[in-house]
Amino acid sequence: MERKSRRITNVYSGIAAVSAFVTQPIPGGDELIVVPIHYALVVRLARARGVSVFKLPWRSIQRVIWYGAAARLVANFSMLVVPFLGAFSNSITAIALTEYLSRWMDEFLSHPEQPPPEVTMESLKALFLGAIKKAGIGKDKGGGSKPNGAAGAPEGKT
Repeated sequence: MERKSRRITNVYSGIAAVSAFVTQPIPGGDELIVVPIHYALVVRLARARGVSVFKLPWRSIQRVIWYGAAARLVANFSMLVVPFLGAFSNSITAIALTEYLSRWMDEFLSHPEQPPPEVTMESLKALFLGAIKKAGIGKDKGGGSKPNGAAGAPEGKT
């Protein structure tokens, strides 16, 4: 990822994380703030690379953003009952989705003739569960891992 794109991503990840943390007590309320942040990130990354927003693959971008919002909602509902833990996991998933979207955009902007693979709900679910597991949230008391690789290793990250 280019230095300028990395800097933009870091700023938007921070904004998304703080917004998700603060709005956690309202179920789904963070999505009202985080979704527009992600659209703003896409526009900012495109402009930083000199690409017109009219030339972006908006259908794929919308899939990343809205499937991501749905996957975050599902992942965060499991942590809703524990106030601070829920807010922390909400922030982690906001950062994970912002990073995922940014890397997806970077791949598209670097190689528009060969766009990155389409996003599925399962790939995003694995991303969030992996981010939560990596952050140490939701570990079972026995120290073991979930069966069948349920947490989804983030092996595709670069």
